[in-house]
Amino acid sequence: MSDDRGAAGLLDDRPELDAALEAALAVDGEHDGWTFDDIDVDSGAFGELVSRDIVEKRGDEYAVADPTAVRRALDGDEAAATTASERGVDLNWLTVPDVDGRAAGLFVAALSALVLSRAYVVGSVYRGGDIVLSGNDPYYYRYFVELVAAEAGGGADIASLSVLPSAVLKGEPLMIATLWWVAEMLGGTTETIGHVLAWYPVVSALLSGVFVYLLAVRMTSDRRVGLASVLFLALVPGHALRTSLGYADHHAFDYPWLGLTALALLMAMTTARGRESLRSPVPWVAGALLGVGITGQTLAWEAGPLLVVPVGIAVAAKTLLDVDTGRSPLVTNAPVIGGIGLGAILVWTVHANWEWQTELVAGTPILLLGGACGVVTTAAVVGRAGGSAKQLAAVDAVVLVGGLLAARSLFAEHWTAAVSRTDALFRSDTIAETIGLFNPGTVGFLLLFGFALVMALPVMAWGVRQASQDRADWLVVTAYAWYFLALATIQVRFVGELATFAAVFAGYAFVWVAAKVDISRPVTAEQSGPITKALMPEPRTLGLLCVLFLLFGSLGLVQVPVKTSQVTTDGGQYLTAAAIERDAADHGLEYPENYVLSQWGKSRMYNYFVNGESRSYGYARNNYERFLSAANGTEWYGRLQGRVGYVVTLDVAGFGQETIQSRLHGNYGSRSDDAAGLAHYQAVYATESGANKAFAVVPGATVTGTAAPNATVTATATVTLPNTEFEYTRQTRADTDGRYAVVVANPGEYTVEEADSTATVSVDERAVRNGTTVSVE
Repeated sequence: MSDDRGAAGLLDDRPELDAALEAALAVDGEHDGWTFDDIDVDSGAFGELVSRDIVEKRGDEYAVADPTAVRRALDGDEAAATTASERGVDLNWLTVPDVDGRAAGLFVAALSALVLSRAYVVGSVYRGGDIVLSGNDPYYYRYFVELVAAEAGGGADIASLSVLPSAVLKGEPLMIATLWWVAEMLGGTTETIGHVLAWYPVVSALLSGVFVYLLAVRMTSDRRVGLASVLFLALVPGHALRTSLGYADHHAFDYPWLGLTALALLMAMTTARGRESLRSPVPWVAGALLGVGITGQTLAWEAGPLLVVPVGIAVAAKTLLDVDTGRSPLVTNAPVIGGIGLGAILVWTVHANWEWQTELVAGTPILLLGGACGVVTTAAVVGRAGGSAKQLAAVDAVVLVGGLLAARSLFAEHWTAAVSRTDALFRSDTIAETIGLFNPGTVGFLLLFGFALVMALPVMAWGVRQASQDRADWLVVTAYAWYFLALATIQVRFVGELATFAAVFAGYAFVWVAAKVDISRPVTAEQSGPITKALMPEPRTLGLLCVLFLLFGSLGLVQVPVKTSQVTTDGGQYLTAAAIERDAADHGLEYPENYVLSQWGKSRMYNYFVNGESRSYGYARNNYERFLSAANGTEWYGRLQGRVGYVVTLDVAGFGQETIQSRLHGNYGSRSDDAAGLAHYQAVYATESGANKAFAVVPGATVTGTAAPNATVTATATVTLPNTEFEYTRQTRADTDGRYAVVVANPGEYTVEEADSTATVSVDERAVRNGTTVSVE
């Protein structure tokens, strides 16, 4: 065995051979024994390594004599190399690598671009002292985080989570618990909770960017690919929407767990290459992180089991490579099996103690563990019997079908539940996220990905070939990418998950194209080796790279703000909610008297600010459209009375003149030439543009008096709102005795006219709100 002066002396004499030493270490870390064909160095450099006894021949194969000593020599720490070598301990995994300042700076710059693309909507979230979350569902999570915080006595009071209903404990328990705990650590106030929910999607994007970079660099040994991947992730509109500031939906919480799981799986599979490699803690640490990732994914979302399926796919594919290359599947997959087992234990322990998730969901990691063990054991048996990878694939297919049939028979109840949950993947309704990525009626793959997916697909196809050549790193990322592409093809709700991996392939494609047009060095990844440095290019080259990136990223650059604006709460909606809140406070209304009936996609937002009850939008979804489309406003008042305090209308087309929508939004409930007026809907606010209007549901004041028998009586008042003024007119007919009564919804000074006379009557706010009768003198 060489001493460390062999490597150190070689670098002193031939510093240009540092890349050859890095390549030797890389290939030695992946193989117990290897040949010259496995290492990407020329024969002269390889001969030098052998002649210096840095690489030694072992039978028909080669190996690095002392990997630790070589690493220390490369790092410039000769004394540490000698000490570690003498003890025979591999401490390389504990060392902190030298930080390439330029690479770190570029990495921070790429992450900054990612954060900026998510946080630029800060003005739409922080308004008038309020934290206005985006979309509808974030107010659901805000409601329950505040509910737990109100019960909790501190961050250690886990028992406070017991106030959560079963629907939450079986839905997104880890997300609610984590957001509450973080908010509690930062103060636990309602305002703090608002800040935490507003910023957690951006933090999720940042963590996802880190994992994308690590996946790309680990897979390609090229920092340039990592940087390009982060930048493409920044410009994936579908991911930007889900992780934009204020959009505190559950999907953003899933992405870091997904990145952690994929990276840990990749590390475990690429570092466990033989019995010798299992003596290093690295694959076992990776396996433990895999278990943590599986735990997080399963407990974060009731559909979390869908996100761990690629782990099983990757294990099955890896066993085919193991059999094909003659490795022991039991050895090389031991850390992965251990990680899955850890995840199964953790998930079931949490489920058993806190009743998080259903038995079906909590049992998924156990099923994954059983399947992985079965696949690995089968591969070991086939390998020992001298079978081929094709034969193993056939056996796996038979075992899979048999296992599914057995599960259907032995666990009929759970099978039925699983199938019913799977049916939700193929449902089609008015919720946009249920349509497919390649739906013929849309160009969603472009609007949600820009050109990133177009760039990624060829590399994803090439990735299958790379994976088949015993590249476990490409295998993992490729398996995840194709799996989530399949799910996104069914429902676009999985676009964010796909983006994590599509960005890696798009980044590779960009560096490859840049090299082809001679503005960048050739891309690596043909063989694992020393990491290509990300040097700052010359100004001219940098300019060309920027132009090239804008060419491929232009559509994403345009679509990111377009998609994000679709979920942010616009100024008119916020101002309308604030106006309703003030009106409800002025009149001392309590829930449900101050419930706001609105378009269901904004129902939770309005009700959070007005009454704090943002738990459900079911009532709005079932009644709002029916209410607007109806013609009988008095009948609907009877239905809404005591249940609804306010109605919000929008400037939308498609309603007839007789509908409540047209009469209320178009005429403020006033009589027109085309339709009668409405009696029970008091105008309380209208935006400057008139696009958003709010009406209080009131009994209305009854104006009574006498006129000529059967005379037409018209009552008119000028109503002034903060941004507008309108004439409110109601009309009725006197009876045969000359008595009349007309209900008016707005306070004001009314002019009451009939054919031969005119009178005035004052109707105040209390009369409108209390249903008081006012007589015309």
